[in-house]
Amino acid sequence: MADPIKTCPDICPATGLIEEPKSFLGAGESRGPENPNATPYVPGNFTQRVPRVYPPGAPPIYLPQPTDTTSGDILGMGPVGPWASGHLDWTPNAGTTGVRPVVDKYSITRYSTGEWRQNNERILNPRATNKGAALEIQIKKDLNDALGKMDNKLNDTNKKLDKRVKDLTFWKKKVEDALNAITVELATLDANRVKLKGACRILMMPEAISRECLELRTNRYEPDLVRDDAEQELIKEVAIVGEIRRVFSVTLAKVEEMMCNLKAAKSSIEFDWSDKNLSLKLDKINLSLSPESNLILYHPGVARWTDNSVGLEYWEHYCSESIFNCDEVRQKSEALRSDLMTAIVKGSQDMKIQADRTNQAFGETVLATQQMCAALEQTLKDNLQKIVDIENLIEYLKESLRQVDERNKLVMTRLHTRNYERPSVENCRDEAQFGLMAEAKFIKETSESLADKMRQADDVRNELMQYRGQLEKEIACKRKSLQIDEDRCARVRAFMPTPEEFAGA
Repeated sequence: MADPIKTCPDICPATGLIEEPKSFLGAGESRGPENPNATPYVPGNFTQRVPRVYPPGAPPIYLPQPTDTTSGDILGMGPVGPWASGHLDWTPNAGTTGVRPVVDKYSITRYSTGEWRQNNERILNPRATNKGAALEIQIKKDLNDALGKMDNKLNDTNKKLDKRVKDLTFWKKKVEDALNAITVELATLDANRVKLKGACRILMMPEAISRECLELRTNRYEPDLVRDDAEQELIKEVAIVGEIRRVFSVTLAKVEEMMCNLKAAKSSIEFDWSDKNLSLKLDKINLSLSPESNLILYHPGVARWTDNSVGLEYWEHYCSESIFNCDEVRQKSEALRSDLMTAIVKGSQDMKIQADRTNQAFGETVLATQQMCAALEQTLKDNLQKIVDIENLIEYLKESLRQVDERNKLVMTRLHTRNYERPSVENCRDEAQFGLMAEAKFIKETSESLADKMRQADDVRNELMQYRGQLEKEIACKRKSLQIDEDRCARVRAFMPTPEEFAGA
């Protein structure tokens, strides 16, 4: 025979339920203590409050004590009083909105005594005062060091300026000697100036073509502003024109050859003398200035290297080279060179070879640009497709979030019904309640995870959109470069003079 079902005799008695007669309270009668867990009041059960004892050497009672605990103050309840019973764990989140403290009829407990003492210590700690005193000492020390270093720098700069003035005076004297010598030599060759210009006139066409191509290529957009092979060959063309012009002046007859070289050298040495004279004057003025001078002003942005500044080694090389060139030209003015026509033929052949190399470099550059443009267009198509895929994924995530929200509303509705509509003891923590709580937690975590994935997908879409703009900009840049190299430069280079034209000049 099966065992009878075990039941609680107080709740579910085995015998039949006997309905007790109902009774009602009379006027003025009490329903009993509001807290059913509180012990009834017993006269004479109260004792004196035990004073709290702090260890020796403890700080004042308004500062944190060694006896303070972070595990929580237990708020017990005496045998009398209408206040709510229970306890609260004190945590660093006690001041955060959303923490529910113990609430009774007359007060709301929010912070513990230990937190109150910690706040007193934070207010009384003079961090700003100590920081200000340390800052004042440090600033005075740094200021004294800075002033001393500035004085040392000023003395060092004055010494260097004085040495620079002496160097400029030395080189200026040497340039003046070279200038006087070349002026005397130039006076004897002035009659041949017209023939010299006629010999160099033919070189203006290839030089103009090369410079025009270089100028056109400066209109390329910034990513394509590179010094490629075509750019290098164009620069070589410009350099070759200058070299051929120099060779023409050397290979002319004694008067015809040396006139251009002497004028160029004289002009160069005059510019060099003028620059040195002006630089010497300015450096002398700078050397005479001091912090007490009334000619000094603010000049923002001057503490930088200018675009046309050069190194000291190059300056010394330029000075010596300029004087050497003048002396060399002056000495060669009395000698005869090769025949002018031979020089023209050889120069035209060299220019033809360089023009073919430049055209070949243009062809390679155009081919590479075309291939890059095709690759960019294919990459743009792939990027657009990926943008569409990411946008579809975002829409799918939005739909999934809407479904998760529906589940969330469902579990919240169930919990609300069970928490606030079940009466009395029926509002128990059964397995269904635990299951609903677990489901609510899982739904919240799932929603947060989907929202994070939504943000990630949106960031990826923004990156793809930026990449799309970069690709479109690069494609426009490559097409602009192709238009310059294929159309405009090729049309200009069609007028490059041939060796026969040079020979017929």
